Amino acid sequence: LLRPSSGSALILGEPTDSVQMRRRIGYLPENPYFYDYLTAEELLTYAGSLFGLRRRELGKRVSTLLEKVGLEQSRKIQLRKFSKGMIQRIGIAQAIVNDPEVVFLDEPMSGLDPLGRREVRQVIAGLKLRGVTVFFSSHILPDAEALCDRVPIVNRARMHAAGALHAI
Repeated sequence: LLRPSSGSALILGEPTDSVQMRRRIGYLPENPYFYDYLTAEELLTYAGSLFGLRRRELGKRVSTLLEKVGLEQSRKIQLRKFSKGMIQRIGIAQAIVNDPEVVFLDEPMSGLDPLGRREVRQVIAGLKLRGVTVFFSSHILPDAEALCDRVPIVNRARMHAAGALHAI
């Protein structure tokens, strides 16, 4: 799971183990785990500091992200008190805290209620409008239809088709 057994991959023209490339991407796993005793604000501040964001810039960025994912009222609440949907939304915020060029989201709408799904779709659509490349995996076809320009069909680790949504 950690090292490839064969083949190679480039992201933004860099090998996947490049630290410089990793500074330019964001990632959210399907089941994120964050330290339970951090607040939403502390998590985003910590994540942003790992990318070297300066204190003043980071404070503004954290506030903007909390608002964007609908958690501004929950900024001081410990993550252990968050619902699964709230964890997904704070996970998306941490995935974009560094203003990445490419974002990888694994089942980003998992556990979200209809309002949360709409908010996450709006965040993803906003990233797309800003020119950010968003890769997300989903087995929910309406999500792909609403957000994707290009879609691959993957089964058992093999890509069977890829192309424009209307062509697939």
